[in-house]
Amino acid sequence: MFKKQYLAIASALVLTVGLFPTSSSASVATKNLQAKYNNIKVLYNGASVPTTVEPFIVNGTTYIPLRMMAGVFNKDITWDGTTYTINVKDQADSQHAAELAARDAQIRTLQSKIDSLNKEIADLEDDLDKKKNNDDDDFDDRLYDLEKQLNKDYGDFQDLEWDITLDGDEDEIEVEIEIDLDEYGDDFDDLDDSDFEDLVEDIVNDIWDEFDDADVTGKIIDSDTGKKKYDFEGEVDDEDIYFDGSLI
Repeated sequence: MFKKQYLAIASALVLTVGLFPTSSSASVATKNLQAKYNNIKVLYNGASVPTTVEPFIVNGTTYIPLRMMAGVFNKDITWDGTTYTINVKDQADSQHAAELAARDAQIRTLQSKIDSLNKEIADLEDDLDKKKNNDDDDFDDRLYDLEKQLNKDYGDFQDLEWDITLDGDEDEIEVEIEIDLDEYGDDFDDLDDSDFEDLVEDIVNDIWDEFDDADVTGKIIDSDTGKKKYDFEGEVDDEDIYFDGSLI
């Protein structure tokens, strides 16, 4: 009795697939089979695979429970008794899924850090732009104030009318000293080089008082014709001032 019940169970699990064709034209039949039991064991990588249904041999072919081997190969097995269909599906790899989850979490963490760093970089760039703009505005204001002061101090040098303009940046400031020689030509000619050197030296030193890292280049121009009369320069590193190429 036990052998018959066992054979019926094993047949439902295994023999339906193993003994009959699976095409759409498969026939349906009942056959009497003689099963041989010989204490068959199944080893996987040297380890015994446990089963509640003992493998057996029919006509020289060994049959083992499909559900047992499905567990070995990480498969899910379902039996549809209505359609007599065995469904085999891959099981989710828990270790692989855990590794993917850990990796996804790491990616999210790194992305969060990247976003934070990008925001920090953007904030620093904004601060730098603001500082640069403020520095430029501050320089322009200081240069404008200095220009006004120079015109106030030297605009009537030697009782002549001079117009002093400044341009440039904190590294180099350009100076133009204009005089209308159509109006002041004779008085201008009465001045000697030492007078011009005094004017240039005072202006350059006043510039260095305000901008102590700036070299100075300049010229004295006839505003009537636009022609240059003299040029000068101040080298801040050596604090040397040259008038028309000669050291003052």
